[in-house]
Amino acid sequence: MNNLLLKTIAVFTTVTSTSITMLALIRPASAAIFTPFSFNTHVTATPASDPNSGLLNDPTRDVRLDSVEFQGTTVTNFELVNKATILQNDTYTLADGTVAGVLHVGRGPNTANDPLITEGPSKINPTATDIVETLGNLNLNSILVTRENADRASIEVSFANPVNTFFFWERGGTAGGPIAGDSDLLVEALSDDYSTVLASYKILRSNYTKANYNISTQVFPVLNNGPFNIGSIGIRLGGITTKTLRLTSANNNGLRLDIPRDNGPDFKVLAANVPVPEPMTLLGVATASIFGTYFKLKRTNH
Repeated sequence: MNNLLLKTIAVFTTVTSTSITMLALIRPASAAIFTPFSFNTHVTATPASDPNSGLLNDPTRDVRLDSVEFQGTTVTNFELVNKATILQNDTYTLADGTVAGVLHVGRGPNTANDPLITEGPSKINPTATDIVETLGNLNLNSILVTRENADRASIEVSFANPVNTFFFWERGGTAGGPIAGDSDLLVEALSDDYSTVLASYKILRSNYTKANYNISTQVFPVLNNGPFNIGSIGIRLGGITTKTLRLTSANNNGLRLDIPRDNGPDFKVLAANVPVPEPMTLLGVATASIFGTYFKLKRTNH
């Protein structure tokens, strides 16, 4: 057996060992995990009226999501939220005595007059249907708003088909400033009967990176502010899919001392089922590559 073949076998052994280790990591015995990743957001939006404003677009109008790009993959077909359940929506009292839940639905002040794409409503005390209408579209200027006036908000959102990849956009700091996202959100993937948490991930405000658009938000009649930066983050399930996420924020008003303050996340979420290479497929590719290199070198040496 010549030295070249021995070296090739040694490399193959290393690759095999690494692939087996990857298999153990990718398919843990106990539970699935979410893996975070960053992505680029590609949108269509009305240009800013003042080119010297520093804004990336007109933040009051529609922002249509066209695609996202990450790790060499471009996604254009998204799964939209088609069902929502409000689990907890702690309340606060407005100046006029109206009792409102901490969850609102909001949109850009001029989105209703923009024909580019549909958007959800702008209101306090949204129903489950209002949440579906807000999140179940590709208008990134139509978001779920969580105020900082009460403690806890928790909802479940579902998609029509099983998915493994989730894209989140969070309304962050003042447009042009350094802050991409300014709130935290607990994400839990649920089994089909909603009884089991398959995986969980706490998105922290520091996890977000800036997306390439701005928004302003109106929630009639309590909120009309902006423009803001937008932060984005993706999370992917390893080895499984789900149709339902539970999304929870707590201590939004900062009155509890026992847990961190989530600070009222204002967000959009969409999903996709993006193929993930199987570990044995990766092993096969590595094996073919190693032996292809060996035979190429062998021909060269002869």
